[in-house]
Amino acid sequence: MKITKKFFKTNFPKVKKDSYKNINGKILIIAGSKTMQGAAVLNVLGAYFCGAGMVALASIPEVIKATVCTVPQALVLPLEKNRLNEIKKYIKTFKPDVLLIGSGLNEMAKHTLKILNFAKLPAVIDASSLTFLASKNTKLPKAGGPYILTPHVGEMKRLLKQKTINTKTAAKNLAQKTGAICLLKGPITYISSGTKTYESHTGNCGLAKAGSGDILGGIIAALYARLLKSSADKKQAAFTAASLGCYLHGFAADLAVKETGQTSLLSTDVVHEIPAAIKNLL
Repeated sequence: MKITKKFFKTNFPKVKKDSYKNINGKILIIAGSKTMQGAAVLNVLGAYFCGAGMVALASIPEVIKATVCTVPQALVLPLEKNRLNEIKKYIKTFKPDVLLIGSGLNEMAKHTLKILNFAKLPAVIDASSLTFLASKNTKLPKAGGPYILTPHVGEMKRLLKQKTINTKTAAKNLAQKTGAICLLKGPITYISSGTKTYESHTGNCGLAKAGSGDILGGIIAALYARLLKSSADKKQAAFTAASLGCYLHGFAADLAVKETGQTSLLSTDVVHEIPAAIKNLL
């Protein structure tokens, strides 16, 4: 099914008049490294612009500093020497609804399985964490809700252990293999639960730049956390969040490109169009 504006308007979670931050979704982001500090910043911006009530970032001090300068609303959880134990402590104390792990994480992605196994929480898994998982022949740990995997074509090939893939069926194949909700980012983004597959046709080739996937990860994590608050069907919440997120991300890029053109479009242009995109779509 092709995702439409009607689908978006029908399924996008509305902010209730009596809501407060704790019921609008709490997200713990584990992202960023010395060479990819901006990935975490874009994660946090994407999540907050999509209505998350509280977004906490666990990362190294350099990334924390870059983030609070751009997004002062972010809760920051610095990682020092014993990073894995510190992350476990933050999971216990912050009590997130959803994890977002992997964007710009680099070497620290080696802890992905240990973190997921400890947390047992719904999670959006991206970038470095996907690359790490592709290198391991192991099943994803059981969790309190489905995982959402967000690979691009290169990551999808590694996850499926294939040199070439059929872009129309790869997301379905990975979903069936892992039990997760899977999407394949591209000119047409395919989102699959393993039994049903949706297509998002929004977006443009200006998105083929660093940072685009980091925004998408934040968007999906926020929508997932919010939908979990109102849905008893966690798998449907995950599938809907991924579908809405891909459509919104592309729509924001289509608004931004009107000003910048495709060549000059930056991920920061896209993330700042999210509010206008939501307003337009609703």
